[in-house]
Amino acid sequence: MDGFGSVIVNGVRFATDAAQISTEDADSLRLGMTVMVSGTINSDLTTGIATTVLSVPEFRGPVTAIDIVAGELGLWGNRISVDEATVYDGFTALSTIPMGVNVQVYALPVADGRWRASRIERTDSGGPLIVAGAIQEIDFASKTFRLGGQLVNFGAASFIGDLGSASLVNGITVYVRTTAMPVNGVINAQQIRPGHTLPTAGKFAANLLGIVSSFSSMSSEFVLYGIRVNAVSAQITGGPSSSIGSGVKLEVAGTMVDGVLMASRARIRHVPGTGGPASFELIGAVGAYQSLADFRVNGQPVNASGNNVVFINGSPTSIRNGVRVTVRGSQVISGVLQAEEIRYE
Repeated sequence: MDGFGSVIVNGVRFATDAAQISTEDADSLRLGMTVMVSGTINSDLTTGIATTVLSVPEFRGPVTAIDIVAGELGLWGNRISVDEATVYDGFTALSTIPMGVNVQVYALPVADGRWRASRIERTDSGGPLIVAGAIQEIDFASKTFRLGGQLVNFGAASFIGDLGSASLVNGITVYVRTTAMPVNGVINAQQIRPGHTLPTAGKFAANLLGIVSSFSSMSSEFVLYGIRVNAVSAQITGGPSSSIGSGVKLEVAGTMVDGVLMASRARIRHVPGTGGPASFELIGAVGAYQSLADFRVNGQPVNASGNNVVFINGSPTSIRNGVRVTVRGSQVISGVLQAEEIRYE
C-alpha cells in the first residue's frame, strides 16, 4: 500500500467510505502493507471505489538469519529480501534488526520461492506465528507440505473460505497460522487460508503489483504475482521498457480477459541494483501536531523537518491541525514517513 486518502494502492486512489476494511494482526492500515482490494476501477485506471480491503501479513515470528551483504533476512526457512521501498517500523534499516527479534513482514513473492519485503515491523513475542508461500512436496499420507524451507503439518488445521484439505495441491499459495512453536522443525498448522488470487474467468479491470518472473521479452507474456500479463501495448513509466525483466518490481493496470491481464499501463517500481524509485503519498488533514518533525496525516506519523522539504501553496508555518495536505516521500524510518513534498490543498 502506497498511501492513505482514501486508500492508495499501486497508484490507484480508492474511495473507502462504504468499504469493509479488515486488517489481520494490525489495528489499522499502514504504509507498505500488502492488501487485496475488491471493488470497481474507473476507466482512467487511477481512481476507484473499494467494497472490501483485506490485509494479511505474510510472515510473523523470530528472525533466524540476517545477511546484510545480500540484503536478506531469514524467517521460517524463507529468504526475504529488502529494497529501497521497504518500510521499517521499529527499525531504521535491515542492519538494525537483531537476530531472534520478533517481526511481522508484508512481502511479495519472487519466482524462486523467495520474498521481497514491502514492510517489516517489530512485534511482541505473543500472537500467532505466520508463514505464507506456494505449497511444495505435499504428502497426504503424512499430511505435510513445505512452504519454502519450512515443513508444515496440516492434519489438525481448520480452513478459511472454499479451501479444504482435499483442494491442497502443489503450487497454490496459502497462509498458515498457529500459536504453537515448531516441534522438531515442523509447524503444526491451526488455520490455513488461501492466498490472494484474481478470478481467471470473465473480463474486468485489475491493478497488480508484483515481482516479474518467466520473462523473455516485452513481446511475450510474463508472470506477475502468479498472473499471466500481456504488456505489449502498455504505456511504460518509471524507466525504460528495456529495464523490465525477471526480478523487477512492476505495477500494471489493465483488463483481465480469461485469466490474462491485458496491461494498458505499467510502472517500474524497482529494478534490482538501481535503487528505486520509491514513493509514498498521504492525503488528508493534519492531526496530533506537535512540530514539523512530529505530526500525523490519516494516523500516519510524518516528519517534515528536513532541510530539503518542498512546500507548495504555503510555508512550514502553515502546518497546523485541521489543514488539508498532500504529503509525498520516498522513505519510512521507524514507522515515520520522511516528507519530501507537502502541498496545501
